[in-house]
Formats: sequence, structure tokens, C-alpha cells
Amino acid sequence: MEKLTKDGVKTILMPFGWKAVFYIGFFLAAGRLDIPRAWLFLGIDYLGVVVVSVIFWKLAPELANQRATIKEGTKPWDKIFLAVYFTISLIGFPIVAGLDVGRYHWSELHINYAIAGVILFALCVTLGCWAIMVNKHFELTVRIQEDRGHKVITSGPYGFVRHPGYLSMILGALSASFIIGSLYSLIPGGLGMIALLVRTYLEDRTLQEELNGYREYTARVRWKLVPGIW
Repeated sequence: MEKLTKDGVKTILMPFGWKAVFYIGFFLAAGRLDIPRAWLFLGIDYLGVVVVSVIFWKLAPELANQRATIKEGTKPWDKIFLAVYFTISLIGFPIVAGLDVGRYHWSELHINYAIAGVILFALCVTLGCWAIMVNKHFELTVRIQEDRGHKVITSGPYGFVRHPGYLSMILGALSASFIIGSLYSLIPGGLGMIALLVRTYLEDRTLQEELNGYREYTARVRWKLVPGIW
């Protein structure tokens, strides 16, 4: 098995920095620190990052080494997606959520939503880690990885849906709103989900057009994200 390189370490450490930006923005917007449900989400969110980091370190170091940078061959539209998605997720979402539950109290979702959110978050991490473990091509950006012998992955969650990683991200976005208790954060969260749906469609089309065997795979696994729906 390939050993973790400096790029791999970078991949593992980057999410911790992204989360720091998220929570600094949230608490600045909230104007206070005494928000128990926000701290609950912070705790399980960082726990999720630790779990994913261990998976990369122990089970997928080669993939971690690849995910550190945007590689040659990345689709131009995907670079636009990354800019939009990270702006929404790391700036828009925490600011709206912080203003909602911390400053202006526009909404307050019942504690039952927090329980549902924890369940969704557990599903998010489980599905994401499963995809990482079985798909050595699970890179940061959309490209045909000719330099890495790109092939269709059909095992694990890919036997049920074609893009489990995006489903994991959608579950994570919903869990954040539910656990924090902010109805209005579903506005930027929804925009992020729409961006993910667009990326799913574009990536799937790219794979059908450019990756050998993918069209045949779509005949066996019909659903992009949710079985029976899409």
C-alpha cells in the first residue's frame, strides 16, 4: 500500500481548517457562544472529520495523496462549482444560521430535528467513508483519470447508486440545519444541494461520454442519487 505523503497529510488537515472557518463565521454572526445545539454540531462534525481522516490515513493513503490539489484534466465547469459550493458552505450557510439562532431568532426547530440530524449525520459519514474505501478514484474534482487507470467502480455503495459521495454531502447539509435548529439555514443549504445536483448531472454525463464501461454500468445501476427517485 502506498504511504501517506505531504500531499496526503494536506488532504487530511484541510477539512479541519475549513471547519474552523465555518464556526468562526457562525459564532461571529451569532454574536454569542451560548448556543448548545451549535456546540453539539461542532462536536460531532469534528468527530466526523477525525473518522474520515483515519480512513484516509489507514485505508486510502493513495487517494489522500491525490486529493490535495486540483489535477490536470479537471473540467472547467467543476472549478466554478468548487468556488460556488465552498462560498455557500463555508460562508453563506454559517452566517445565515448564526444570525438566525444567535441574533434574531427567526426560527427554532424542535429538538426532535436535532435527533434526526444526528442520525442523518451518522449516515453521511458512514456513506462517505464507504465510498472512500472502495473507490480509489474518489478525487476532489471531476476528471477522467487516465494517469491512474480510471475504471468504473461497482462495489460497495456504487452497487446501489452511482454517486454516493454526493448523497453523503446532501445528508450532511440537512443534518447541519436540523442539529443547529435553523430553518433559514436551509436556504443556503438548499442552494448548495442544487449545486450538488447540477454537479451530479454534469459528472454523470462526462463519465457516460468519456469513461469506458460507464454506460453499461448505468444500465445496471439506474439511480444517480436516490433509488427509485433519481
